[in-house]
Amino acid sequence: MSGKHFDKAAAGWDQKQRRVEMAAKIAAAISNTLPLNNKMTALEYGCGTGLVGLALAPQLLTLTAVDTSTGMLEVLTQKIKSEQITNVTPLRLDLSQESLPDKFDLIFCAMTLHHIKEADQLLARFCDMLADGGYLAVADLKTEDGSFHGQEVDGVMHHGFNPVELMTTLTKRGLEQVAVQEVHSLVKTNDAGVERAYPVFLLTGRKG
Repeated sequence: MSGKHFDKAAAGWDQKQRRVEMAAKIAAAISNTLPLNNKMTALEYGCGTGLVGLALAPQLLTLTAVDTSTGMLEVLTQKIKSEQITNVTPLRLDLSQESLPDKFDLIFCAMTLHHIKEADQLLARFCDMLADGGYLAVADLKTEDGSFHGQEVDGVMHHGFNPVELMTTLTKRGLEQVAVQEVHSLVKTNDAGVERAYPVFLLTGRKG
């Protein structure tokens, strides 16, 4: 799933009900877990077409929606214009290679981390970009056997994660109140024709 894959997939991205439902579950879990408010500046990495970010934006002061896919950002921009959203700014940036000088009260990403080769480095960058007292929220797959993506292996760097190991990583980076919860179970039929569930977790923490 390279950048070109996401560019091509962008136009029909929201047409998969399974994907829309998962995004809604993740957004609801972030909203219910963290004390979001309209004074918060937020950044979403791997925003895609905005399925998670646009659900949370009404509760925030501003949202910087970051992705590496031009196609995804074009769809998001169209949504922002058609819905007359004024507090969301799309931005094409690769945070695994680049950074921003700004500090944010909330940083979140959903189903993005498994596409990042140096995941620990990206988490460290997130922690550095948090303002004091800011919150981090990361949603992704629990460790799986590789059948989730099947033959679509291009751009898949991890077959999910062990949430406990990620909790340890974030704690070492100075985050407090680090916690994990299962927020969704994504049911897919794998290449062998077998239906199975893939748990999705939400990891949260606060910068002291």
